[in-house]
Amino acid sequence: MAFIADPIWFIVFGVCGAAVAVLGSAMAGLAYRGKEGERYSPLNHFISELGEVGVTRWALAFNLGLILSGIALVPAAFSLGLALPGILARLGLAAGVVCAIGLALVGVFPMNKIEPHGKAAMTYFRAGLVMVVLFSLAIAFHTGDVISPWYALAGLPPILSFGAFLILIGRAYREEDADPLATEDVPRPRFWLLAAVEWSIFLSVLLWFLIIAVGLG
Repeated sequence: MAFIADPIWFIVFGVCGAAVAVLGSAMAGLAYRGKEGERYSPLNHFISELGEVGVTRWALAFNLGLILSGIALVPAAFSLGLALPGILARLGLAAGVVCAIGLALVGVFPMNKIEPHGKAAMTYFRAGLVMVVLFSLAIAFHTGDVISPWYALAGLPPILSFGAFLILIGRAYREEDADPLATEDVPRPRFWLLAAVEWSIFLSVLLWFLIIAVGLG
Protein backbone atom coordinates (compact mmCIF):
# COMPACT_ATOMS: atom_id res chain seq x y z
CA MET A 1 0.00 0.00 0.00
CA ALA A 2 2.95 2.33 0.62
CA PHE A 3 3.75 2.18 -3.10
CA ILE A 4 0.33 3.37 -4.31
CA ALA A 5 0.18 5.95 -1.47
CA ASP A 6 2.87 7.99 -3.22
CA PRO A 7 1.11 11.17 -4.49
CA ILE A 8 2.91 10.80 -7.81
CA TRP A 9 0.36 8.18 -8.81
CA PHE A 10 -2.51 10.62 -8.34
CA ILE A 11 -0.66 13.04 -10.58
CA VAL A 12 0.05 10.40 -13.24
CA PHE A 13 -3.32 8.66 -13.29
CA GLY A 14 -5.37 11.78 -12.54
CA VAL A 15 -3.84 13.79 -15.36
CA CYS A 16 -3.87 10.85 -17.80
CA GLY A 17 -7.50 10.07 -16.95
CA ALA A 18 -8.49 13.69 -17.49
CA ALA A 19 -6.54 13.87 -20.75
CA VAL A 20 -8.14 10.77 -22.26
CA ALA A 21 -11.63 12.00 -21.32
CA VAL A 22 -10.95 15.36 -22.99
CA LEU A 23 -9.47 13.73 -26.08
CA GLY A 24 -12.41 11.35 -26.53
CA SER A 25 -14.92 14.16 -26.01
CA ALA A 26 -13.14 16.49 -28.43
CA MET A 27 -12.94 13.85 -31.16
CA ALA A 28 -16.63 12.95 -30.82
CA GLY A 29 -17.72 16.57 -30.50
CA LEU A 30 -15.93 17.80 -33.62
CA ALA A 31 -17.42 15.01 -35.74
CA TYR A 32 -20.90 15.18 -34.19
CA ARG A 33 -24.00 15.63 -36.30
CA GLY A 34 -27.26 15.10 -34.45
CA LYS A 35 -30.48 13.49 -35.58
CA GLU A 36 -31.57 16.82 -37.03
CA GLY A 37 -28.18 17.42 -38.63
CA GLU A 38 -27.20 19.89 -35.90
CA ARG A 39 -23.70 20.43 -34.60
CA TYR A 40 -22.89 19.65 -31.00
CA SER A 41 -23.31 22.42 -28.40
CA PRO A 42 -22.61 22.14 -24.65
CA LEU A 43 -25.46 24.62 -24.17
CA ASN A 44 -28.18 22.18 -25.22
CA HIS A 45 -26.63 18.71 -25.61
CA PHE A 46 -25.88 16.29 -22.80
CA ILE A 47 -22.31 15.01 -22.57
CA SER A 48 -23.45 11.43 -23.08
CA GLU A 49 -24.91 12.31 -26.48
CA LEU A 50 -21.32 12.26 -27.71
CA GLY A 51 -21.35 8.51 -27.12
CA GLU A 52 -24.76 7.69 -28.57
CA VAL A 53 -24.16 4.76 -30.92
CA GLY A 54 -25.88 5.16 -34.26
CA VAL A 55 -25.91 8.96 -33.98
CA THR A 56 -22.39 10.06 -33.13
CA ARG A 57 -19.77 9.16 -35.74
CA TRP A 58 -16.99 8.95 -33.14
CA ALA A 59 -19.08 7.45 -30.35
CA LEU A 60 -16.46 4.76 -29.77
CA ALA A 61 -13.77 7.36 -29.05
CA PHE A 62 -15.95 9.05 -26.43
CA ASN A 63 -17.12 5.83 -24.77
CA LEU A 64 -13.63 4.34 -24.71
CA GLY A 65 -12.34 7.60 -23.25
CA LEU A 66 -14.81 7.35 -20.37
CA ILE A 67 -13.93 3.71 -19.74
CA LEU A 68 -10.20 4.44 -19.65
CA SER A 69 -10.78 7.55 -17.54
CA GLY A 70 -12.80 5.50 -15.05
CA ILE A 71 -10.06 2.88 -14.87
CA ALA A 72 -7.44 5.59 -14.27
CA LEU A 73 -9.54 7.11 -11.48
CA VAL A 74 -9.23 3.96 -9.36
CA PRO A 75 -5.45 4.19 -8.70
CA ALA A 76 -5.75 7.99 -8.49
CA ALA A 77 -8.35 7.66 -5.72
CA PHE A 78 -6.22 5.09 -3.91
CA SER A 79 -3.15 7.32 -4.15
CA LEU A 80 -4.85 10.42 -2.72
CA GLY A 81 -6.88 8.45 -0.18
CA LEU A 82 -3.79 6.74 1.22
CA ALA A 83 -1.44 9.72 0.96
CA LEU A 84 -3.73 11.87 3.13
CA PRO A 85 -4.21 10.87 6.78
CA GLY A 86 -7.51 10.17 8.49
CA ILE A 87 -10.88 8.54 8.01
CA LEU A 88 -12.16 11.28 5.67
CA ALA A 89 -9.47 10.43 3.15
CA ARG A 90 -10.24 6.71 3.37
CA LEU A 91 -13.94 7.39 2.83
CA GLY A 92 -13.02 9.64 -0.09
CA LEU A 93 -11.03 6.72 -1.52
CA ALA A 94 -14.09 4.45 -1.30
CA ALA A 95 -16.33 7.08 -2.91
CA GLY A 96 -13.72 7.58 -5.62
CA VAL A 97 -13.75 3.89 -6.52
CA VAL A 98 -17.56 3.90 -6.77
CA CYS A 99 -17.37 7.08 -8.85
CA ALA A 100 -14.79 5.44 -11.14
CA ILE A 101 -17.00 2.39 -11.66
CA GLY A 102 -19.96 4.62 -12.50
CA LEU A 103 -17.87 6.64 -14.96
CA ALA A 104 -16.57 3.54 -16.74
CA LEU A 105 -20.07 2.05 -16.95
CA VAL A 106 -21.36 5.23 -18.62
CA GLY A 107 -18.99 4.31 -21.44
CA VAL A 108 -19.98 0.64 -21.38
CA PHE A 109 -23.67 1.54 -21.55
CA PRO A 110 -23.99 4.52 -23.94
CA MET A 111 -27.05 6.72 -24.19
CA ASN A 112 -28.93 4.44 -26.57
CA LYS A 113 -29.15 1.97 -23.65
CA ILE A 114 -30.88 4.58 -21.54
CA GLU A 115 -31.90 2.52 -18.48
CA PRO A 116 -28.47 1.12 -17.50
CA HIS A 117 -26.88 4.33 -18.78
CA GLY A 118 -29.01 6.43 -16.44
CA LYS A 119 -28.13 4.24 -13.45
CA ALA A 120 -24.42 4.43 -14.25
CA ALA A 121 -24.57 8.20 -14.74
CA MET A 122 -26.40 8.79 -11.46
CA THR A 123 -23.86 6.57 -9.67
CA TYR A 124 -21.10 8.77 -11.06
CA PHE A 125 -22.83 12.04 -10.14
CA ARG A 126 -23.68 11.01 -6.57
CA ALA A 127 -20.38 9.28 -5.79
CA GLY A 128 -18.45 12.09 -7.49
CA LEU A 129 -20.02 14.66 -5.20
CA VAL A 130 -19.23 12.57 -2.12
CA MET A 131 -15.67 11.97 -3.32
CA VAL A 132 -14.87 15.65 -3.85
CA VAL A 133 -16.51 16.69 -0.55
CA LEU A 134 -14.61 14.08 1.47
CA PHE A 135 -11.25 14.69 -0.20
CA SER A 136 -11.70 18.46 0.16
CA LEU A 137 -12.41 18.07 3.88
CA ALA A 138 -9.47 15.68 4.25
CA ILE A 139 -7.18 18.25 2.58
CA ALA A 140 -8.58 21.13 4.64
CA PHE A 141 -8.12 19.42 8.00
CA HIS A 142 -4.96 17.40 7.51
CA THR A 143 -1.91 18.56 9.47
CA GLY A 144 0.85 17.01 7.38
CA ASP A 145 2.84 18.35 4.45
CA VAL A 146 1.24 16.30 1.67
CA ILE A 147 -0.62 19.30 0.26
CA SER A 148 -1.50 22.80 1.46
CA PRO A 149 -4.95 23.01 3.12
CA TRP A 150 -5.73 25.93 0.80
CA TYR A 151 -6.12 23.45 -2.05
CA ALA A 152 -9.37 22.33 -0.42
CA LEU A 153 -10.93 25.42 -2.04
CA ALA A 154 -10.46 23.74 -5.44
CA GLY A 155 -13.33 21.46 -4.49
CA LEU A 156 -15.92 24.26 -4.33
CA PRO A 157 -16.70 24.52 -8.09
CA PRO A 158 -17.30 20.77 -8.63
CA ILE A 159 -19.26 20.53 -5.38
CA LEU A 160 -21.55 23.35 -6.49
CA SER A 161 -21.89 21.83 -9.97
CA PHE A 162 -22.66 18.33 -8.70
CA GLY A 163 -25.10 19.73 -6.16
CA ALA A 164 -26.92 21.90 -8.70
CA PHE A 165 -27.20 19.04 -11.17
CA LEU A 166 -28.57 16.61 -8.59
CA ILE A 167 -31.13 19.16 -7.43
CA LEU A 168 -32.24 19.88 -11.00
CA ILE A 169 -32.44 16.26 -12.08
CA GLY A 170 -34.19 15.26 -8.86
CA ARG A 171 -36.84 17.88 -9.57
CA ALA A 172 -37.12 16.66 -13.17
CA TYR A 173 -37.62 13.04 -12.07
CA ARG A 174 -40.47 14.14 -9.80
CA GLU A 175 -42.17 16.31 -12.42
CA GLU A 176 -41.65 14.26 -15.60
CA ASP A 177 -42.77 10.78 -16.61
CA ALA A 178 -39.82 10.16 -18.92
CA ASP A 179 -36.14 9.88 -17.99
CA PRO A 180 -34.78 13.47 -17.83
CA LEU A 181 -31.57 12.28 -19.49
CA ALA A 182 -33.43 10.91 -22.52
CA THR A 183 -33.53 13.10 -25.63
CA GLU A 184 -35.64 10.95 -27.93
CA ASP A 185 -38.70 12.89 -29.17
CA VAL A 186 -37.88 15.77 -26.81
CA PRO A 187 -37.88 19.33 -28.22
CA ARG A 188 -34.36 20.73 -27.84
CA PRO A 189 -34.28 24.30 -26.51
CA ARG A 190 -31.50 26.70 -27.47
CA PHE A 191 -30.33 26.62 -23.86
CA TRP A 192 -30.93 23.46 -21.81
CA LEU A 193 -30.04 24.22 -18.20
CA LEU A 194 -29.62 20.59 -17.15
CA ALA A 195 -27.21 19.90 -20.01
CA ALA A 196 -25.21 23.07 -19.36
CA VAL A 197 -24.88 22.25 -15.65
CA GLU A 198 -23.77 18.72 -16.54
CA TRP A 199 -21.00 20.24 -18.64
CA SER A 200 -20.01 22.43 -15.69
CA ILE A 201 -19.43 19.18 -13.75
CA PHE A 202 -17.17 17.85 -16.48
CA LEU A 203 -15.07 21.02 -16.63
CA SER A 204 -14.90 21.67 -12.88
CA VAL A 205 -13.89 18.08 -12.09
CA LEU A 206 -11.14 18.22 -14.70
CA LEU A 207 -9.92 21.48 -13.16
CA TRP A 208 -10.08 19.93 -9.68
CA PHE A 209 -7.87 17.02 -10.73
CA LEU A 210 -5.33 19.37 -12.32
CA ILE A 211 -5.21 21.74 -9.34
CA ILE A 212 -4.82 18.90 -6.82
CA ALA A 213 -2.11 17.39 -9.02
CA VAL A 214 -0.25 20.73 -8.94
CA GLY A 215 -0.65 20.90 -5.17
CA LEU A 216 0.81 17.42 -4.75
CA GLY A 217 3.68 18.05 -7.13
